[in-house]
Amino acid sequence: MKFSVTFLGGVGEIGGNCYLYETENSAIIVDCGLKFFQSEFIGIDFTIPDFRYLERVREKLKGVVITHGHEDHIGALPYFLKFFPLPIYAGSYAIRLIKHKIAQSKYRPKSFNTVADGETIILGDFQINFLEVNHSIPNSFFLIMDVDSKKYIHCGDFRVEKNPLIGKPFPFERLEEYKGDVEALFIDCTNVFNTSTEEEESNLLEKFVDIFKNSKGRVFFTTFSTNISRIKLVLEACKITGRKLLVEGNAFSKNINISRELSYLQIPENLIIPIEKIDYYEPEQLCIIITGCQGEPNSSLFKVAMMERKKLKINPSDTFVFSSTTIPGNEKNINRVINEIYLHNGNVIRGMHISGHATQNHILNVIHTVSPKWTIPIHGEIAHQRLLEKIIYEKKLSNPIFVRNGDKITFSNDEYCISPTPTGTIYIDQRGGFEYDDELFKEKKHLSRDGMIIVFYNKNRVILETFGFRLTDELDIKIKRYINDSMEKLKDITDEDFDLKSTISSLVRRYFKKNFEKRPIVKTITLEDYDEFI
Repeated sequence: MKFSVTFLGGVGEIGGNCYLYETENSAIIVDCGLKFFQSEFIGIDFTIPDFRYLERVREKLKGVVITHGHEDHIGALPYFLKFFPLPIYAGSYAIRLIKHKIAQSKYRPKSFNTVADGETIILGDFQINFLEVNHSIPNSFFLIMDVDSKKYIHCGDFRVEKNPLIGKPFPFERLEEYKGDVEALFIDCTNVFNTSTEEEESNLLEKFVDIFKNSKGRVFFTTFSTNISRIKLVLEACKITGRKLLVEGNAFSKNINISRELSYLQIPENLIIPIEKIDYYEPEQLCIIITGCQGEPNSSLFKVAMMERKKLKINPSDTFVFSSTTIPGNEKNINRVINEIYLHNGNVIRGMHISGHATQNHILNVIHTVSPKWTIPIHGEIAHQRLLEKIIYEKKLSNPIFVRNGDKITFSNDEYCISPTPTGTIYIDQRGGFEYDDELFKEKKHLSRDGMIIVFYNKNRVILETFGFRLTDELDIKIKRYINDSMEKLKDITDEDFDLKSTISSLVRRYFKKNFEKRPIVKTITLEDYDEFI
């Protein structure tokens, strides 16, 4: 039986994880994530895979299997469910997050199915066992897929911990059971450049306590809102140092509430206070856990840095702790927030972070433990994939395979082949819910870069209207003269009718390219257009 994987997102990039696994008779989606748009380009919030490719396998699709509840693994579900209302299989934490995410949408899955560590489900030709692993969010899984008596392992995001704050130690013993019996291992390579040997989340507690004790004013603490282990450490540091905790940002409030309901967090009564009681306490008695660790505009931290929050205006005694890695592309946003904090005499501490992704040593330990025939690095940029590929090859741990988004890899008769597929990207502007495919986004980007000209043409009279740039009076006259002269020449050298609007638009585009290396979008409106309209 042929077994194939199409990479719809999450390969050669950080985010947008979405994988189509299929046989001749069945297909499943593993993860359905978004990718936050990492660009200064205005008007796009995030991207998702173009799901139109999945129409060809609609009848084979059995369900969506979620490895964990981060946005880059579940964020595209509201858009996916519009076209494919399939059953969803996920851990209890991810199920809660997904329900919250689609609450305002009219599109629902066929069913929600909560899975747990060690549980096995059958979806068509796929027998899937869930193996819980360490990550920065609870209920993170490896998927052990048994298809036609051959095993394939899809590693969701993971790190290796001996003494995790939440959950059990990393399950090397259970992975040993599959040693040498796995056809292909699809493995997270995000943190492969990190060569440290030991990283434990609990090691941060002493550092946090030290900061909380020695800070003379309020401590503003920011991290990813789903990093429940980190939140647990902040709560513990508050208990040890006697600080009260304020929660700023809807994402933190939501995740703390879910974690309490599922018993991942035990919070003493009166430890968390509402902002209305902030004036009851001295600054050195307060810790504010706040959203905005990536410098996101309009996040709570951004508003504090811009001095827009009346009760949280920055004081010289305030300390801001950034406890997260910088997602590539967010450097400018983060630096802007930090500079604003310094402008108002706040103090900044960075580097208080341990990644939720396995270091190089731990990635190699997993590969060595499983000893798969083929290893495919996923969930990383090209540099991460290539480095892991090189190390695997040099250490003879497995046979590495390099893939890109849009590739389809098919395993059959102990061999594999890679073929391209017509996948794509959809760009989302949440203001109004606008969606752009690759072609529309290209036009939008073109418009942003080079602007637009509307040419109103009526016989020998020309009016130019520009958007995104302004013509000088001299240039305005030159272009009008150029259009009129060119049209006269065309009439003299040809007796044939020609498309007036496309000819004028082409002339203007050519003029700007030749003289300014600029390529504005050009639209021509003629007298005939007015007649049709009237």
